[in-house]
Amino acid sequence: MAHDTECAAPSASGLVGALGQSGERDARQHAATRLNFYASTLNAELSRFQWLPELLARQARVRIALGEPGASSAATPPVIPSDERDAASAAAPLGSNSDLNQHLRRVARASGAAAIFLTDRDGMTVAASNFDEPDSFVGYRYDYRPYFIDALARGRGEFFAVGNTTGRPGYFVSAPVLGAEGQPLGVMVVKVSLEALEDTWRQAGETVLLADANRIVLLASRRNWKYRALEAIEPQALDSIRAQQQFRGAPLTPLSRELEDGSLVLGDNHELAASEIARLPTAAMGQRYLDESLASGPLGWQLHFLMPLRPLYIQARNVVLVGLAVILGLAMMALWMRERQARLGLIRREAVMMREINERLEERVAQRSRELEATRDELVQAGKLAALGTMAAGIAHELNQPLVGIRTYAASGGKLLARGIASAATRPELTARAAESAASNFTRISELSERLADMIRQLRVFVRPASQQAPVALALAPRIDFALELLAERVTALDLTVEQDRLPRDIIVMGEQVRLEQLLTNLIRNALDALEGEQKAQQTDQQADQQSDAPDDERAAPRLRLSWQAWPAVASLEGQPGGCLRIEDNGPGIDPALRATLFDPFTTTREVGEGMGMGLFLSYGLARDLGGQLRLADGASVSEPAEGSSLAEGSALGGACFELWLRTPASEAMHAADGIEQQGSGQQSVT
Repeated sequence: MAHDTECAAPSASGLVGALGQSGERDARQHAATRLNFYASTLNAELSRFQWLPELLARQARVRIALGEPGASSAATPPVIPSDERDAASAAAPLGSNSDLNQHLRRVARASGAAAIFLTDRDGMTVAASNFDEPDSFVGYRYDYRPYFIDALARGRGEFFAVGNTTGRPGYFVSAPVLGAEGQPLGVMVVKVSLEALEDTWRQAGETVLLADANRIVLLASRRNWKYRALEAIEPQALDSIRAQQQFRGAPLTPLSRELEDGSLVLGDNHELAASEIARLPTAAMGQRYLDESLASGPLGWQLHFLMPLRPLYIQARNVVLVGLAVILGLAMMALWMRERQARLGLIRREAVMMREINERLEERVAQRSRELEATRDELVQAGKLAALGTMAAGIAHELNQPLVGIRTYAASGGKLLARGIASAATRPELTARAAESAASNFTRISELSERLADMIRQLRVFVRPASQQAPVALALAPRIDFALELLAERVTALDLTVEQDRLPRDIIVMGEQVRLEQLLTNLIRNALDALEGEQKAQQTDQQADQQSDAPDDERAAPRLRLSWQAWPAVASLEGQPGGCLRIEDNGPGIDPALRATLFDPFTTTREVGEGMGMGLFLSYGLARDLGGQLRLADGASVSEPAEGSSLAEGSALGGACFELWLRTPASEAMHAADGIEQQGSGQQSVT
């Protein structure tokens, strides 16, 4: 295993080297492309000013300023033999060269030159575009500069140097000023700043150098590399540089050393002093750069494009690592696929086992389902029997009321017939009246019989939540009269006072006649049952208290009050027009313990055999079938009517109070506002 690892390492290293060489070739192609671009930019910048010195040197004002023989006399500035301007010359006026200074300033601004100045034949500056600036060239001697020497000797001069006066570097191009007979009068010099090129290189984020023939860096994208040597400078060249004061005393220490493959190592401390190494950027110290150079510009300049080699090999290493990671990933995927196949085989075997278990479970579930179905059938049968019992109890309760009425009318009719027969001989006129009354009773018996038939036909009341018959507009007063007439025997027996003074006779409600009459009969009968029980209790108390012979309290007399209040829109009726029929009695009221189950079936407070507890249950369902609502409102807890209505006047009777909310036709909504004002004028009582 160790042997395989040792063999694999050189293979990976060789792959990295191969990829690094490929990346180096691509980098060199990129560098060559960028060098051509930067070289063309540099040459274009320099060529802009090649013609300017010669053009200015031919102007007459320039020759006049240099005192050409035969020209008009012009004051010349005092000659200062040294590079230092004395105080007298600094304070002296510019004289007649003022116009030339202004002219040179205008030309410099228009052309973009850093400065333009004119020297005489001895190298003394007589006019400059920066004449009024603190670092003006006027009064300085530049006869030691190559651009001055070459202009006089060969008719043209070029030179790059750091200005001794301004301290700013620039490219100087010059041309001689010749007199009328061709004799040299002076030199016109144009200084060009190349710092804009450096800014362009810096903004591009690339490492670019411009070195002269002595391999000294003139321009660089990194400022601290300027005026450093790419290699050791020959002593003779160094002496020439010092004599020309080209770099204003810069140390010109080596910046790098060149390797055999042509690459440069910047920051190599074999040839750099400690102070120089400290001035190098940390990222550049000891780095190896790929150097691509191209001859550009005058004076044997070389443009260098440097690219660090370390990122190239790091990129190659990353590519190898990514490749190895991909191979490792594929190997892991192959192992995973193999493991997955094994798991799939295990899953298939487990699936067969689960299928067998499921089949057995399905058999057991089917068996249990059959047992549950049998149990369900038994429960359904029991539910049917319970429903049948509930329905039978309801039918018996509803049929009992018409039967009581039939029995009452039949007994009354028999008495009337007997009375008519007995008075036939003595008072014949009474016989006819008795026969007429008996016939009326028999007619009522016929109507009640028909009502029994309707109830039998409408057995769906007990098995359906709502009627199939659409509600119609009905007068409420006749339905109440029918219910009271049906229960007239019990009303008379109780000596009951029925108050209808708050019940207008013209009330119209929506419903079905039979259901509405059943509902009203149930509610009034429920009140009669409560009052009858209260009366029996009072009689029992009177018999127990033989010493009490005081007359009965007026409040103890049975009372039943029927009142009506209409509202234009009632929330309990889903915003439809409606009203409330309140049925109050002065009985014992409802036990608070029974209120929660008051409308449930078989809820009753009567003795065993006297009631089945179906009245309120059926009444609640009938009210809902009519689109209304039935609820209990005991004493002062009843629903409050609108302010100012007569329903709010007076107090509750002290017993139970049921509110029957019924819908009214839409046309009755206008009547609701003044319904109380149209109540009956007299009190209608049935005793």
